[in-house]
Amino acid sequence: MLQAPHGMDAYLRWAKAQAEAHWADPTKQHMTLLMGNEAGDLDSAASAIALSYVMNHEPRYFMERYGLPPSVYVPVIQTPRTQLTYRRENLHVYQMIHTTPEALLCVDDLGDISSSRFGTTANVSLGLVDHPRLSAAWGDKDRRVDVIVDHHEDDGSHPEAKLRAIRSPSADPVGSAASLVAYLISQAQGGRALPTEVADLLLSAIVLDTRNLKMQPSGKATDVDVQAYAYLRPHSSFGPSEVDVRNGRVDTSHTKAWNEDLQRIKNDVSHLDTHGLLSRDLKMTSMSGLRIGLAAVPLSFSSWISGAYRTNAPVDTVREEVAEREWTVWWTQLAGFMRDKGMNMAVVLLSYREAMDGKTKSRRDLALAYFGQDRFLEQVASSLEAFGSKRPFHDGVSLELETWKGQRRVPSGKRERNMGIHGHQVSSVPGMTAVVWRQRNTNANRKIVQPALLRVLHHLL
Repeated sequence: MLQAPHGMDAYLRWAKAQAEAHWADPTKQHMTLLMGNEAGDLDSAASAIALSYVMNHEPRYFMERYGLPPSVYVPVIQTPRTQLTYRRENLHVYQMIHTTPEALLCVDDLGDISSSRFGTTANVSLGLVDHPRLSAAWGDKDRRVDVIVDHHEDDGSHPEAKLRAIRSPSADPVGSAASLVAYLISQAQGGRALPTEVADLLLSAIVLDTRNLKMQPSGKATDVDVQAYAYLRPHSSFGPSEVDVRNGRVDTSHTKAWNEDLQRIKNDVSHLDTHGLLSRDLKMTSMSGLRIGLAAVPLSFSSWISGAYRTNAPVDTVREEVAEREWTVWWTQLAGFMRDKGMNMAVVLLSYREAMDGKTKSRRDLALAYFGQDRFLEQVASSLEAFGSKRPFHDGVSLELETWKGQRRVPSGKRERNMGIHGHQVSSVPGMTAVVWRQRNTNANRKIVQPALLRVLHHLL
């Protein structure tokens, strides 16, 4: 294997070429594909790229410390190439580190990922960052997972992984997977300088995910994120080389403007239609024959269904019949998306900010849609509402779900109330049942909601 280049763009093109060379002759060297999760956010992409970079430049450390085989580590972005533009914040960071999407190896570049060319018989292992379990699309026959670095709930999958670093949010939360990668890199580097582009990439992911180290409980950052920030910033293009950590805090003023820039770009989804919004941050899972998709969208329902987000216009007051037509279109589009993806159940997690009494406050809404019996949806809904307070889910984190009563529309201040649902039946889509909630626990993101839902389904099925 030729020495990996140091410049980020050259490195990514080299890694991509290594994959192509491996498939031409799998006997020459072992290959490990390091992939982020299928939502393809910056945390996933940065973690996969940076970890592969250091594992290729410091192979002896990882072989000796974790017993990993000699291998070339190739980062894979689990976003189809045609959908890279869905995440403009990622593209903005790629530009900053002097690379382009053309240098990336995307999941649709690989062909059929369930085929034998990704198994042990083809001299291939897999590595997971920012998710703890190989998705069903990769198949399960002849698959070996050697690496897991993640901050989601540990479900015990892939106990054979030689490098298995998982920090579950229920026990030991970490705001960003990139912070865990930064720790591994700091151990491998042993005090040696880290290339600026690698530091900038990871620091950008941490800053974006934690809103510039906004600490728990009001934010997502923890001490692990603070330590990662303190390690990375001296190697980065942000601010002075000295970082002083006092009482678990660090000065983040040097990344304040960058965080604001990334947050603004991330939250501007005006270029996406409903299909794009649902696809942009989608994770698939399954249980007992149910295929479930969880889509995170940075919009309110009112802004989304009215189309106001596309022009950045205020969501004005509407007549009841107009609101019902808007909801009819939205449910129909969601149903079509579910059918395209082969889903039985969809969860749409909305996060946004709302002005009230002169202040801007975080808000979360949650929609659950299901193709099937009304009775089953009622059981799932009531269990989620009781989660964290009543047996058998009293030990979980409460989502604080309340019936959605609409969002205030300006300038009237009145709430829209018609959601196109009668009982639990979606009027415009035969066979679809649904429920919509206001989620009062605004800290409960998908890392909290998904395990809660899976636990409920495991109990009911």
